[in-house]
Amino acid sequence: METRKDSKVSLWELARTFTVIGFTGFGGGMAVIALIQDACVDRKQWIDREDFAHGVAFGQLLGSFAVNTSTFIGYKLRGLTGALICSLAFLSPSVLIVIGLSALYFHFHHIPAIQSALAGVAPVIIALIVYAAYQMGKGKMKNAESIAIILFAGLLSLIFHIQIILILALTAFYGVMRYKLFHERITE
Repeated sequence: METRKDSKVSLWELARTFTVIGFTGFGGGMAVIALIQDACVDRKQWIDREDFAHGVAFGQLLGSFAVNTSTFIGYKLRGLTGALICSLAFLSPSVLIVIGLSALYFHFHHIPAIQSALAGVAPVIIALIVYAAYQMGKGKMKNAESIAIILFAGLLSLIFHIQIILILALTAFYGVMRYKLFHERITE
C-alpha cells in the first residue's frame, strides 16, 4: 500500500483524528495501537504498514508507546508541529476521562455492579491486544527466520523476564550483524 502523497494532511485533521482515538482508545497499549493503525494506515492511508511498525518499535523505547506512536505519525506527516498536535490531541481526552473516572471510582468503587463491569471489560481488552498483534505481524512473518525471532523474543520476555528494551537492542544488533555479513558476502 502506498502512503497518500497527494496533499499534506491538515493540522485540524490530525487533531480531530487523534482526539477521536484518544476518546475511544480504551484498553491501553496495543489496543490503542490497533485503533491508530486502523485510522492512519488502513482507512486514511497516511502512513504505510512498515513505517507504522517502525513507529511502534521506536515508541517502545520510552514511556507510553501509544503516545509515542501518535507523536511519530504527527512528525512524519507535519514535522514538529504535527507531533505536538497529535500528542496533545491524543492525550487530552484520556487525561480528562481518567480524572473523571478516578473521582467516580473513589466515590462508588464499593458497589458490586461497578466491580462486575470492570471485570467484564478485561477479556475485551485482551482480544483487542491479540488482534493488534496479529494485524502488525501480518506480512512480517514471511519465513522461518522471522518466526524464530518472534519465538525467541517471546521466550526472552515471557520465560526469562528480560526487559523489552534489551530485547529490542538484541534483535536490532542481530539485524545489523545479519545485514553486515550478508552485505559483505555480496560485495566480495
